[in-house]
Amino acid sequence: MQYSETYTTDSTTLESNIEKKNGLIDPRLLGGDGLHDINGRLICSVGLWVRDSNGQNYIMTAGHCALISPLNSQGFVDFYQKGWYSPPTYRYIGPLEYNSYAPYDFGLIRQIGTNVTLSTIISNLDHPTLYPLLFVKNVAVINSVGTSLCISGHRSHVICGEVIELNVVTLAKHPISNLNFTKREMIRTDIKCGPGDSGGIVFYYYYALQIPYALVVGTVIGGNGDDCIFLPIPVSFRAARLDFNLNLTVVYTPQQMSY
Repeated sequence: MQYSETYTTDSTTLESNIEKKNGLIDPRLLGGDGLHDINGRLICSVGLWVRDSNGQNYIMTAGHCALISPLNSQGFVDFYQKGWYSPPTYRYIGPLEYNSYAPYDFGLIRQIGTNVTLSTIISNLDHPTLYPLLFVKNVAVINSVGTSLCISGHRSHVICGEVIELNVVTLAKHPISNLNFTKREMIRTDIKCGPGDSGGIVFYYYYALQIPYALVVGTVIGGNGDDCIFLPIPVSFRAARLDFNLNLTVVYTPQQMSY
């Protein structure tokens, strides 16, 4: 399939106040950045950078992010970068080429655009003097209640809490078909995330002496202001393999990198 970079002539680098303040004027795509559609409407957040066995790059997000936006001529939703304090940029990332609503809510945006650079960096720009950027060290698995976690998403930025329930199964109504679907193998936290955070990165710090390294554990699926549910990375990878025959690997920051 062939894709075109929609509105490339309108693509400009728009600077947020924090980006200006800290000299971070750079069209890098950060985990937790926003995703807006062709209409400029904020839809979801940027997740983990992954790559398939053919070397194609993708950005993970939530599958339901494709439900309410216009489709391009190939039948996919196009997404563009939106920083935390930025208006719509129309810096094209690519189409949400693979997505599933249930039983596993996950999606993959194929990198097509050339005016934004993928990165293994998580946005923490509300803390400009103390680790404004966090670096993806690798992925990890959560297997116990009480584990401390954080998310980075466009609506809530970086907020933290604890795991309160494992292996969550919920009944969800499809917003278009109105049919009921069962979503499985999610993890519930007491993090107070909300609309716009879906697709964002869920992580914890590698360990105290290695901040700003982080281990990514999942993708935000949803929240109602009282809790936040996420899909673990291994579940997303398994679903990608079974549903779409994609073998994914995470792109991460080499340990020898200096800061």
